[in-house]
Parts: sequence; C-alpha cells; structure tokens
Amino acid sequence: MPSKIQVLPEEVAQVIAAGEVIERPASVVKELVENAIDAGSSEIVVELERAGLQLIRVYDDGEGIDREDLPIAFQRYATSKVRKAEDLYAIHTLGFRGEALPSIASVSKMTIKTRVQGSITGTKAVCEGGEIKSISEVGCPIGTEVEVRQIFYNIPVKRRFLKSIRSELRYSLNYFLRLSLSHPFISFKLIHDHRMLYQYPKTESPLVRVEAVLGRDLVDHLRPYEIHLEDIGLSGFASLPTISKGNADGIYLYVNRRFVRDRMIHRAVMESYRHLIPTGRFPIVILFLSVPPSTVDVNVHPTKAEVKFRDPERVFLAVTEALCSLHGRRVSVTLEASGRAERGLDSENEASVPAVLATYLDQPQEKKEPVAGVSEPMPEEWKAESKLPFRILGQLQRTYILCEGEEGLIIIDQHAAHERVLFNRYRDQHETRSIVAERFLLPIPMELSAEESFILETHLGELQSMGFEIDPIGGRTYAIRSRPSFVDEKDAKGVVREILDALPALKGEGRGAGVFDTILITLACHSAIRANCTLRREEMEELLRTLWPIDLHATCPHGRPIFFQLHLDDLNRQFKRRS
Repeated sequence: MPSKIQVLPEEVAQVIAAGEVIERPASVVKELVENAIDAGSSEIVVELERAGLQLIRVYDDGEGIDREDLPIAFQRYATSKVRKAEDLYAIHTLGFRGEALPSIASVSKMTIKTRVQGSITGTKAVCEGGEIKSISEVGCPIGTEVEVRQIFYNIPVKRRFLKSIRSELRYSLNYFLRLSLSHPFISFKLIHDHRMLYQYPKTESPLVRVEAVLGRDLVDHLRPYEIHLEDIGLSGFASLPTISKGNADGIYLYVNRRFVRDRMIHRAVMESYRHLIPTGRFPIVILFLSVPPSTVDVNVHPTKAEVKFRDPERVFLAVTEALCSLHGRRVSVTLEASGRAERGLDSENEASVPAVLATYLDQPQEKKEPVAGVSEPMPEEWKAESKLPFRILGQLQRTYILCEGEEGLIIIDQHAAHERVLFNRYRDQHETRSIVAERFLLPIPMELSAEESFILETHLGELQSMGFEIDPIGGRTYAIRSRPSFVDEKDAKGVVREILDALPALKGEGRGAGVFDTILITLACHSAIRANCTLRREEMEELLRTLWPIDLHATCPHGRPIFFQLHLDDLNRQFKRRS
C-alpha cells in the first residue's frame, strides 16, 4: 500500500513558499523597491503595465550585483546580509538583495540587467518559473533593472484570485507611497501604461516629501515632533485635533524606516488623541520609530509587514509620550490604557448609555405580555397632542430622545434616526434622478493627497451623478464646481474629503450600488443631527414623525440600532415590584 504522506517536489515547495511572500503584483513592487533602497540608490523608477499583471519593471542606480553573485541570487535562502542565526536579530536593512528574487522568479518570467561600479559591461540573467535560462553580458548603466512579466503565469488558480486592474494598481500605489514617504533622500517615479503618475524628486527636507505625498491642505494641519528616550527615538509629523479622517489610512507607522502594521503602536496613537477628536475619527500621524535591531524581530511575518518588540510596554509609553507632548498634554496613560485604546480601531463605536440601562442591552428582547395594572392603553390626549403612538419625555445627555410608549420606555439615538431618514430621502432622489446640483459662482479649489487623487479619479462619474462636478486643474489640484443642493456651500470641500475617506473601505472593488450607497451614507452622516445637540420639542416630534411607522428593529445605514426599548416588566423586576 503506497504511503499517504509524501515529501513535495522541490518545485512545488518553492511555489508554495513564493505564495507566502508574493500575494499580488504589489508584493513584487514592494520587494523590488525595498531591494533598490538597500542597494544605496538615489533614484528608483517603477514602471507597470496593466497594474503589473503584464509587466513590472523596477530600475535603480544603486550598487548593482556582481556577475559571480547573480546566479546565486536566484537560489532559495541566498543573501548577502545574514551569515549566522544571530544576524537575524541585527538586521539594519529593509530586506537583502536576492532574498525576494527566488520567490518572484518562481511565479513569473524575470529578466535582470545589472552593472557594478568599475565594470565596463553589465550582466543579464533570464529566468522562467524559477529556472535560469541564460546569463550573458549586456550594456547597461550602473545599477539594477528587474523586469517581471506574466506574474502567476504558471499558477492560473492564483492569477484568477487577482482583482481588477484599478484595484491591483491601488495596492501597488499603496506600497509605493509609503516607501516614498519614508525615504525623502531618494527620487521616486511611478509610471503606469506609459503615463507618469507620480514623481517625487529627492529632497533634504522630510516635510517637503510629506507635502508632495499628502498634499498642502493636510500639511498645514501637521506639526513635527521628535523625542529620544534612551535607546528609543521617535520623530515625524502629527495632525492637530482640528483635522481627522474617517478611516485609519492616514496613520503611517515605520520601525527603523520599515513600514509596518502594529496594533500596539496603533493603540498608542489612538490613546494620545483620546478626548481630542470625535469617536470613530482618526488622526493623521507619520511616526518613525528607531530602536536597536536586537530589540525588534522583523521576521514574524513572511512579508515583514508585522514586527515583535522585546519590550512593547516601553514602546507604547514612548509613542504616547511623544504625541501627548505635541498637544501639550501630560502623559497620564498606564499600560492598561492599551486595552481602552482598542476602541480606536473600530470604525463604529456604540454610544454610551446610562449604567442602569446597560444590563439590558445585552439581553435578547422577547415579546412581553403587558404587566397587569401598569401597561394601560395610552391616553387619547397624548395621541392628539403629537399624533404619535407615544409621548416624548425629553432628551438624555443631549443625545437620546426618551419616549413613553404603551409597553415601556423607548430610547432613540437622535443621530442614527436622522441619518436613516436622510439616507432614505437621498437614495430616493438619486433613484428618481431628482438630485438638484447647484453651481458655485467661483469654483472651490482642493488639493488632494496622491491616494485621494487616485480614488477621486476612479469615482468621478458616481460623484457627478450625485451633484458634485469636480474637474482636475493641474497636478493633484481639483476644482469643485457644483454640489448637491442639500450640502452647504461652506461644507462642500469637507464633504468630498469625507466621501474619499469612506470609499477606500470598498478596497477599490465596489462599483455601482456599493459606491453609491457609500456616498449616500457619507452624505447622510454628515448632514444628520449630531450627538450632544440640544433639540426643541417640536424638532424631536418632527424627527419621529418622519420615522413613522416605527420599526423598533430598524438601524442606521451603518448598521447601528436606532431604538432600544425597556419594557415595563423589566423595570418592575429592577425595582422588585410584583405584578
């Protein structure tokens, strides 16, 4: 009987290993650009065709690869930076030339041209599916050019999981911008389908690069910071509380110039802005953390996107101290604060409710029989007063509307309720093509970041159908020429930015209804009554009248509940009354 367990052939094992590092064309862009940075380049050019599905070409003016080393660079585990196990905990580079080449070469058709200083000619290597086809001399400038064609040509199943050209381009843009942001002394260019998309000249000023990537409008709200605590160094730029985003895309975290995703540092950032920006909003923070390589493990993730600190508590407190001092706040957080700050990672946080009601929020609501002698039919004069099936008692914390109904107390989130009303209204107007666009006497200029510009150009058609006419007028500056009539003129620029913040949640894949709903939700959320807003009685009645007929299970467009009902028999049990 043949054995059920077999050792995979080398070529199959290599493809599996490559899949952990190379997820999509953007992974190739990241690895090759990082290699170019490590090579000491002063200029790096990324060229893509069909978002990298057809061609990825990265060339630099770095140190190049010797002819003798080039064949070895295609072998697994080949590296020039690690000699012994201890070296894995003393890595000063983003990667090491040759580390990613075997993975990329095993799933593509790759050509490398490279020349080192002092050599008259360069070397050309051609590799397909991990197999070196030829190595020859070639004329080329000093540096390295890596050309990757037909990624995943030998793994059609993997290729089918790739997304649209626009989406794949955005993934590559994401890596390109983050690497450009952290290395201002290097010139970066990104070309797509023979069109120059982004060009960042090298500069001695990090702020100049930040402005080039994020845009002048945002940079005006950023402030620099820098502190040193023994062996921990922190520097960068952070936004004032006057500006925030609807998502966390504006938080850029770097450890020893390596872009990372780290929940602990993210929590520290959010903790330092607690009580400064509204719940559900996120600051813009560019944070460069410098620590000794021996105190951080960069090899806990195949793509090195995550790191592990030897002393995470010190890092948490250092980040919090740096950002709190920027706002003139005294550091008062403890290590337990990292748990509280976890709320900052949620896109939607539940509003707080009085403690006496909290015990009922998590209990499933059952249909209750009226409590004898207590739940009497509502007096007719109440119905005549407001023409509603319940009586408005008032507001709680200027956020919740309290009503007395036949079965008990009804608590209504005023923001969620108004948001639902406006969303339904705007959606009906859009479906019946009755949205009225009002043109500005003078267009409103708006400068966007590189990523915001990409999102805007992707969805210009959808925005125009909503009443926003926006035209490019040079570089990443746009003119807003009209707005929907229900958007205030002074809010137009802010509303557009909120929409651009919301659209990334679609990961570039949403078209049609998905995009329209996102825009409508953003418009409704922006225009709705806020929490901590005092309402007159007639305003509360008008809001509830537009919600009629009442569905106690209704939610706002984000999916948060609008109503909470506290039954009379629950109150009787709370106060130990017998029916």
